[in-house]
Amino acid sequence: MTDTVIELAEKFKAALAKKDLAAERRLITAYKGMWATIKEKVDALILEISVTEEITIAQVRKLKRYGALLEDIQTELTRYGAYSQVEMSTAAREAIQLGEGNARILTAAQLGDVALATRLNRINPLAIEKLLGFLSPDGELYKRLNKLPGYTAQQVADAIINGVGLGRGPEAIARAITKAFGMGLTDSLRMMRTVQLWSYREASRASYLANDDVVKGWIWYADTANACPACMAMHGTEHPNTESLNDHFNGGCAQIPLTIGSTNDIPSGESQFRNLPEAEQKQRMGADKWQAWQDGAFNFSELATEHTDGVYGEMKTTTPLWELLGAEPPVRK
Repeated sequence: MTDTVIELAEKFKAALAKKDLAAERRLITAYKGMWATIKEKVDALILEISVTEEITIAQVRKLKRYGALLEDIQTELTRYGAYSQVEMSTAAREAIQLGEGNARILTAAQLGDVALATRLNRINPLAIEKLLGFLSPDGELYKRLNKLPGYTAQQVADAIINGVGLGRGPEAIARAITKAFGMGLTDSLRMMRTVQLWSYREASRASYLANDDVVKGWIWYADTANACPACMAMHGTEHPNTESLNDHFNGGCAQIPLTIGSTNDIPSGESQFRNLPEAEQKQRMGADKWQAWQDGAFNFSELATEHTDGVYGEMKTTTPLWELLGAEPPVRK
């Protein structure tokens, strides 16, 4: 493993993050414009609620402004969803091209000659796009995006009804509405970043598969300065080209090609974690989980587990403490 390969991987991650930031800013601008339209109607509804003495939940539900607000939210978010779909499709296609090209450069660098990148097998980006089922117009990703208007409208409705039911003042209800409406933006940004990162990684893996005469697998590479416990557990592990890097939502881990004749000398995530100050270890893992680990209740590698997502399939997540201890999951109240 050469420093050049790691430096290139970090450089490519930074370039992808820059593109992601530009796309996120466009989504944020569009969402802010939509909120400006909605906020006037929110203010009018809050004013009507505040001037009505001892208003009940049933009365709120009968207000014309209440029903109109929820309809307008769904209408505006449906428009925003169409815009988001175009942005996500564009971001995914750009990520596929970057991932395929960067994978060849990393492979060539690992082989000791960056110029080899032009002679390695190439894959048509359109072929990779077809392999990524979630990019289909009728796929699960866009089905999830289409649920955003109804879901967000319901969150706003709950914020209003709960606020009135609990006797909260106009300012508190307004803050709750703003927070509920903002969740729609949070969801869309998470979708944008995840689809871009997943497309990039799968394009990289497709390149490794196409050049498996020289690429025998890949190494999971995490940002160890900020990685979650699951990604720390995966850092430095080796995987075959047939296996996806199934990071969690917003996950920014990368695949370092392991070529014929090269060795994996990346320090494990566990070894790097053990070198951190104790206070930072507790902060990143959680005090109770850290103590259980120190007591030998589980191995560091067990911090990474998987859950099934409707869009991406198996995705990594951090194993909860109850599962690490072999206990029953806590009862939700």
